[in-house]
Amino acid sequence: MVLVFGIGIGLFILIVLWTLVLVLGLLSMSWRNGSVMTASAVFLAATVTAVLILLPRGETDSDNAEPVDQLFIPRIVMLCVMSLSVAVGGVSWFIFKCVQPVYAKHSASLYHGINYHPKKAG
Repeated sequence: MVLVFGIGIGLFILIVLWTLVLVLGLLSMSWRNGSVMTASAVFLAATVTAVLILLPRGETDSDNAEPVDQLFIPRIVMLCVMSLSVAVGGVSWFIFKCVQPVYAKHSASLYHGINYHPKKAG
């Protein structure tokens, strides 16, 4: 089994991939079409993550009658963390990029240039 810094090659690829997506997302905040590029990068990274998680990792020993996946819980935890990150990022992107704030105008500027005289009481 190939190890990089004490972890498997697949997990190392995922860490590098999601780090690059995070850096790209932070750098592209000031770009004109940065949100489209970031959304594309997140979709691509999610696809690569799904492929790496779902593909079999290698041959199993025929001596063991009952194979046990030692990485099931870490994979589920990693999947939950990434799903939560995508959800928070998607909601943040929607709030800050899609929903434009509408500010109220000052009340004095509403009647500027209009002959508006409220009725006097009494």
